[in-house]
Amino acid sequence: MGKPGNEKAVAVFILRNRRNVELKHIGLIETIKAPTTEGQFIQIRSETDLRHICIEDSGKKADILINEVGVSIKQKGSSFSYNRLQRASIEIIFNMLGFENIQNMLQLLDKEVLAFHEGRLDRRNRQWDQFFSEQDFRDLTEFLMMKGSVTKGPSQYPAKVILEAPPKDISLDNIEIYNFDEYFERYKNALKIAIRRSWIGQKSETEHKRALGLAKKPGNAPWVFEGGIGNPSSGWREDYPPNKRKTAYYLMIEKESAGNAKCL
Repeated sequence: MGKPGNEKAVAVFILRNRRNVELKHIGLIETIKAPTTEGQFIQIRSETDLRHICIEDSGKKADILINEVGVSIKQKGSSFSYNRLQRASIEIIFNMLGFENIQNMLQLLDKEVLAFHEGRLDRRNRQWDQFFSEQDFRDLTEFLMMKGSVTKGPSQYPAKVILEAPPKDISLDNIEIYNFDEYFERYKNALKIAIRRSWIGQKSETEHKRALGLAKKPGNAPWVFEGGIGNPSSGWREDYPPNKRKTAYYLMIEKESAGNAKCL
């Protein structure tokens, strides 16, 4: 799920200051644990133990456990609350969450992706209320951030709180902790449905392979288009025929930086 952010930096800070910190919703720090790549919990007693922390796992919602409370670590400022929601997965998760009018929501999303592909939108970040009721968007965001994933279902490591910190110079003055209701109320006007794309035939090997994977799934077909519309920053592969290029889309839930203003 993307490149690691500030998770380990926050874990180091918590570890170094564990005897002096009382955290909202958690209290005085007694234990720090983390899920590992082996699917187990390890107690973090030293910075050496941090090497076991598993960052890249879509099924893991808690980055660390403090006093057995699952903590999702997020970076302050503009950041992604959830990465790469595929068209093939959306109907599955909508049904999982018990949404009504699913086909109408899918049609609205399909039209928006097509409009972006055809250059009819002024920006790729869209207001979520174009597609969802507030309750549906809240439930979707809470599940994806705190409870589970589309492919793996409910997480073995759910998060109970969200800890926000800057990417560097972390201190007790710039850490904030929310339960999900608090997080959503503060940032709901800054959260956007972000339309993103990868191209089959672009130079970036990672993005080329991502687009190939997206295009292989029949359920993603409404968001996969013939031709390389747009210009990838990496440029185009010289060894790949232009007539085989495709543009494949997916969605992100993005928190724009403007949302960091305090709510009154």
